[in-house]
Amino acid sequence: MTITQLLGQNRKQFFRYIIGALLTTVNGLSQTFALSIAFGIIEAPDSSIALRLFGMFFFAILPIPLQYLSRFLRIGFMRDVLIQVRSMAYQKIMHRPIEVFKKQSKESAMAMVVSDINLFEKDFFLAILNIVFSFGSFIIGEIILFIISPTIGFGTLIASSLLYIVVRFFEKPTREIKRLTQEAHVDYTKQLTNVLRGLEVIKLYRVELNFKKPFYQIVQHLENIKQKAFRLDEYQSNLNVWIASSYQTLVYIYATYLFIQNELSLTSLILVFNLIGQLIWGMINGFNFINRFKASMDIFERITKLEQYPYGNKAFSLKSGLCVKNLSFAYEDKLVLDQVNFEIKPKDKILITGPSGAGKTTLLNCLSQSLSTYSGEVLYDQSEVRDIDPNAFLANCGYIRQNHFLFNDTIQQNIILNQKYDEAKFKLCLKQAALSEWIESLDMKALHKLEQDGTNISGGQRQRISIARALYHDKDVLFVDEPSASLDDQTALTIYETLMALDKTIILVAHRHLDYLNQRFTKRLELKKAGAHHA
Repeated sequence: MTITQLLGQNRKQFFRYIIGALLTTVNGLSQTFALSIAFGIIEAPDSSIALRLFGMFFFAILPIPLQYLSRFLRIGFMRDVLIQVRSMAYQKIMHRPIEVFKKQSKESAMAMVVSDINLFEKDFFLAILNIVFSFGSFIIGEIILFIISPTIGFGTLIASSLLYIVVRFFEKPTREIKRLTQEAHVDYTKQLTNVLRGLEVIKLYRVELNFKKPFYQIVQHLENIKQKAFRLDEYQSNLNVWIASSYQTLVYIYATYLFIQNELSLTSLILVFNLIGQLIWGMINGFNFINRFKASMDIFERITKLEQYPYGNKAFSLKSGLCVKNLSFAYEDKLVLDQVNFEIKPKDKILITGPSGAGKTTLLNCLSQSLSTYSGEVLYDQSEVRDIDPNAFLANCGYIRQNHFLFNDTIQQNIILNQKYDEAKFKLCLKQAALSEWIESLDMKALHKLEQDGTNISGGQRQRISIARALYHDKDVLFVDEPSASLDDQTALTIYETLMALDKTIILVAHRHLDYLNQRFTKRLELKKAGAHHA
């Protein structure tokens, strides 16, 4: 979605925002009118003094209700746009394939939905408000100046054009420095998160000084870029100030001359004095905010534009089986899988074993669409897994990983997620995952609230909840990576018996209980480093 489409979807609210911004124009001019009327009382006839006093007080207090009205008209647009932008940023993250997401740091995604959106919010709405205010004031003020003195009106138009040329000259470097600032904020967030996550290790091994230098370098880099941005603003500001101050001084001299020659009234003189400063400095502000508005559009595109990935569109099917041909995979220059070949029939129970580093988890990731940069073929009923629609694949395949993420929610919600609650099915899954006894001992039973990532329960309990989640979602193919890693022997055997009893295709990685598992699995695939053969 482009920024134009976003505004189109919120055109009613955007129109209200513009009206609210235009009211700020009236606010600014009201003070000028009040001041000019006040000075005009000096030369006014007695019969008009009361009317002028009324006009002065009217324009003096007018900004108060208009300010509240302006804010009321603008707040809805700001709220709705931010909701949409945050939703689009979330959608962009969710659109990324797992493989891409793993390669990019989580801190980059965090910076996008926090720092970048804050930058967008700060620049986008403020820019629109100031642009409307500045140009609205300028148009009204120019009309007044042309009525008072066409020479001053025309000169103000020329001076504003010079200011615009200056702003255009600085546009490209301004947008570039915004981009560099955004990237520096991402690097800072990464480094800070790295330190905070490893705080216990850092303090345990007393290596605070080792991390102080790289952290300081990141902070210094960020502040150096911000200093460059400040200097750029200073150069632009100083040039604009020189043009504005010089022209303002010339107008003061010329207007005073006209007043002495009785070609300007005192009221008109005060209007010119106030309007010139307000218009010239207002246009400097407005032109600067044009650059900030464009920079905000750059940020908007970065945080909302969906990247294009080569997603497949074929349906998933496993009627004839899974066939792996000459599968090889390398992490950079390190070969992990080398020419792996095997076949799996529907409902087979496959055991994958091998030493650490032999590529067991990597093989599961290649089979489950989590890795796509392999060579060779992974065929589900003659369809290459990379050509299968991810949604169709995930609708039929589940993955119990070594890392078990749990949400800050109840045990029940962590298991069923987006599925409809079925009490009989839920209790069966608890029993199969050896969770029933523990959950019954809790005061809130399955409604017991877990903290973020299950930090208030043990590793084994987290693992069993993850297994129960996969069982409840009831996929036809189940990839399982080291299900007994955090479990005692008896619980592990219960889990294995559950998995083997399922009428599903099971592809399981294990390094314990191999003698027991060899007798129960259909086939064993033993991986060796950079190679594989059947056993």
